[in-house]
Amino acid sequence: MRSIITSAAALAFIAAPALAEQTLEGVAADTYELDQNHAFLTWTVEHNGLSKYTVDFTDFDATLDFNPEDPASSSIEMTINPMALEANYPSDYKEGHPDSDFESWNEALSKGDRFLNADEHGEITFVSTGVEKTGEYTGQVTGDLTFRGQTKPVTLDVTYNGMANLPWYGERDLVGFNATTTISRSEFGMDALQGMISDEVKIEFSGEFLQSE
Repeated sequence: MRSIITSAAALAFIAAPALAEQTLEGVAADTYELDQNHAFLTWTVEHNGLSKYTVDFTDFDATLDFNPEDPASSSIEMTINPMALEANYPSDYKEGHPDSDFESWNEALSKGDRFLNADEHGEITFVSTGVEKTGEYTGQVTGDLTFRGQTKPVTLDVTYNGMANLPWYGERDLVGFNATTTISRSEFGMDALQGMISDEVKIEFSGEFLQSE
């Protein structure tokens, strides 16, 4: 019995994928697509000066042209659906807001002209315009953010988390990144509830990108 267990454990170890390594060595210079099952995008504001209020975007995509030997030549484009978000609001929204045109707080945030105004501007985009390496695995990505019909330059602080080769992806590389930036919402025409809601909005991303076939 012990030999059977030992053999099974050995087979499981052999079959298990290698853990990711934080290395650029051997990573292919290629186009990478966002793995939407393993990607996270949030925005956070201060609420009443008392708490950090965080909302998740649930529908977004990105394409990364990645050159690990020359990061400055890399680029990324991202699209975000402002209709698709999830806020933590367990109460009955209609009971608390009987005069609202919306059926839920998620809908009010996404469609309301005080907030994302998604009925008028149905897509948020980010298109990079430059990449600067700041450390062995860190950099800054500058690009144009288009939000609520206005386009402004923003800079992301980016960390490269590493790469992995998983057997179910064949020989394709899988790479991961974290990114953060802070924007002023009033610069994009969103100035409602100033004081109650901070003007500064922190945006955080973490995700995996799979090398295109």
